[in-house]
Amino acid sequence: MSEDRKARKLEKRRRFEERQYESLTRKLKAGQPASYFIVTMIIIVLVDLLDNFTTSSTGNLTSSIINDFFVNGTVFGRHYTYEEGLSLHNTLSIVTSAVVVFAPFYKSLGDKYGRKPLFVISTCGMALGMLVVYFSRSYIVYLIGAMMMSFFLGNDIQIIYVLEESPAKHRAKIYSILKATGAMGVVFIPLLRNLVMHNDAARWRDIFYLPGIVGLGIGLLVLLLAKETQVFVKQRQAYLSIPFEERIAKEEKEKSEKKANANKNGVFNAIRYIWQKKDIRILLLTKCVFDAAIIAMTYYESIMYKAGMTTEQITTAEYFYPFMYAGSLFIAGFIADRYGRKRTIQLFGLVCVICFVTFVIGANRLWNPVTVGVFYGLYLGAYWIGRDYMEIMVTEMVPTDIRASVIAGAGVMVVVGALFGYVFAAVAILFIPIWLACCILAVPLIITSVIMLTFKVRETMGTDYNEIGE
Repeated sequence: MSEDRKARKLEKRRRFEERQYESLTRKLKAGQPASYFIVTMIIIVLVDLLDNFTTSSTGNLTSSIINDFFVNGTVFGRHYTYEEGLSLHNTLSIVTSAVVVFAPFYKSLGDKYGRKPLFVISTCGMALGMLVVYFSRSYIVYLIGAMMMSFFLGNDIQIIYVLEESPAKHRAKIYSILKATGAMGVVFIPLLRNLVMHNDAARWRDIFYLPGIVGLGIGLLVLLLAKETQVFVKQRQAYLSIPFEERIAKEEKEKSEKKANANKNGVFNAIRYIWQKKDIRILLLTKCVFDAAIIAMTYYESIMYKAGMTTEQITTAEYFYPFMYAGSLFIAGFIADRYGRKRTIQLFGLVCVICFVTFVIGANRLWNPVTVGVFYGLYLGAYWIGRDYMEIMVTEMVPTDIRASVIAGAGVMVVVGALFGYVFAAVAILFIPIWLACCILAVPLIITSVIMLTFKVRETMGTDYNEIGE
């Protein structure tokens, strides 16, 4: 970069940061109204309801989507068996998920511009993705909508809001209560299967229309009522109060020494920071192993469908997931604040493995759909809790100025694990039953990650975000 171009870039940054410093200073002086915390938590619940619906929607409709596009329709000019269609669907999902590579760069912007702009954009993005899926009449258009949903729901900006706005000693409890409430968004999937689909698999698109419209309304509420988190405002303002030349000199020094800057946002700086911090590096490697099982965990609908359960029985089973998940989340929060994050992940990792194997046995033996649904809800809820608390531990190891960037950088790493799982599943289901492929993939990975966490990762319970050093 030429000296003249570098000078212009620095001057542009100086002007931006001066305006941001003035804005943050005004926000600090203004403070927050007494009702702000309650209003923020309500908004977070609404967004999390939308997030949970978006996360589970396509997984709950896998058999309908595969039959519609691949078995009864044509993709690339030919028909497919269910297994062939599912394998190709996963393969194409891997290719199209390349767009998710850009998600960390998007998420890291939360450390530069603040959490709120991304909160608004992500909420509206999820809603628009669902509307694209609703209007899709070809598989390519469906993929575009699914990519939009995946891109924006994976950022979980509302979770950063919860963690940064909650008192340290009650952080896990508040998080779990809000997440448990948000988990009830999944109830709308089987409800809409009954009310909109009427258990007619061909009408699967209709499920996405109403949530898409409501999601845009929630995005408007976020824009009008949400404010920037106080942790971000205080720490970003404190950092910008340091003279510009001093900050640049520190960055240049650390760059020359190949050290990560604990105040500089951006994915590449965050990845450098991760690799320089042993605790975070090991935790993320553990999460990478855990995330490799994610595809097997989300094949529940295909496992039930191929076992011979009817559309009505699958719908009945799906009603129980949100209640099992919500109850587990509520309990997890109190365990995490009392006994620690590691104990929570260990417990729910064990629950996940036991209940997943039981779910597979129950589905294949055509147990009562209520029983199958209970075990499905327990194993999947336990899996999400394990992932969530690993992410909470990451946030409790890094400074506020680069928290969103580190979480974004972590996303680059864990996607490697997820891709391994996708590739394994896409190949394995062509040769062995879906349920067996899922067991072979998921059970060893979850057990291994829990063992790694137990012996290699330190506890983070009680961390004060305002006191995390470099």
